[in-house]
Amino acid sequence: MPNLALCCAGSLIGVKMSSGSFPVGKVNFLNLYPMTFEEFLIATNDKINIDLFHTALTCDRQSDIAHAKLWDKLKEYYMTGGMPKVVSSYLSNRESWLEAMNTARTIQQELIEGYFKDFAKHSGKINSLHIVSVLENIPIQLSKNIEGSVKRYRFKKVLSHKKSFSDLQGPIDWLIKAGLIIKVKICNRAELPLESFCKNNIFKLFLFDIGLLGAMLDLPPKTIISQNFGITKGYFAENYVAQEFLSVGISKLYSWSERNSEIEFLRVVDENIIPVEVKSGTRTQAKSLGQFINKYSPEKAITLTGKPLNKTPGLTIHNYPLYLAGKICNQT
Repeated sequence: MPNLALCCAGSLIGVKMSSGSFPVGKVNFLNLYPMTFEEFLIATNDKINIDLFHTALTCDRQSDIAHAKLWDKLKEYYMTGGMPKVVSSYLSNRESWLEAMNTARTIQQELIEGYFKDFAKHSGKINSLHIVSVLENIPIQLSKNIEGSVKRYRFKKVLSHKKSFSDLQGPIDWLIKAGLIIKVKICNRAELPLESFCKNNIFKLFLFDIGLLGAMLDLPPKTIISQNFGITKGYFAENYVAQEFLSVGISKLYSWSERNSEIEFLRVVDENIIPVEVKSGTRTQAKSLGQFINKYSPEKAITLTGKPLNKTPGLTIHNYPLYLAGKICNQT
């Protein structure tokens, strides 16, 4: 039936790791990612917050009241993440906030367990144990980043008696292909092409969904929403931004580290390299960003923080609130 259009959905684990035959050349692929923050807002059906979000995209400054409302929603999203079933359950039980959070966390734990079972199905028993170990280790390494940006992924003590990139490359590549982790390459120079200034064994790793990150760290939902987990919460913001960037079609993510300076993300827009500094709160001292600007003189620099929107014409640095991360990545 050549006129019949058939739409199918499946996990990347089943599609890319299956040994079965596939109709090459007869299928068009569309990638689905966890719901973005904007899609989470739309799902809440809260017209006021949706309007505030869209208004923020077209103005240079934002009121403290508007920012506070959207910031509260972002903290909810930090807890739920973007897995549709988790979001749906959370929103369906909002009459009892405690029940909504607990139900969402239960579904997150079930999803994680389901992934672990899929590993054994598609990779073999021994390989699946290595894949599980790597996946479980990523949130642990992220949570150890106390100050500054997330550091490069370390290979020691992940698998017993294995401590090099070559030992872990297989499980890491498997998880990337399955869409369960996000790789951010670290450049040692901010020049085009960025790929030329990266090494294969130096990169950061994040989870594909921030809600599952909290679940795998067993952070209580209330703690995530209250942002009451010490000064280590910067890795949550960075994971969120990586997730937002990926969802809008940025297939390759880069960061920058040179001597004692580091920038969380680099964006290439119309041949311009734009540094993107990520801060989890309102303390926005950016020594590394200043050093980057002094050395490379970018036309524009971006900070993503807990502060309200503030774009001042004529200045190099533009401050955007974190919840607009997915909307500013292609702006010049």
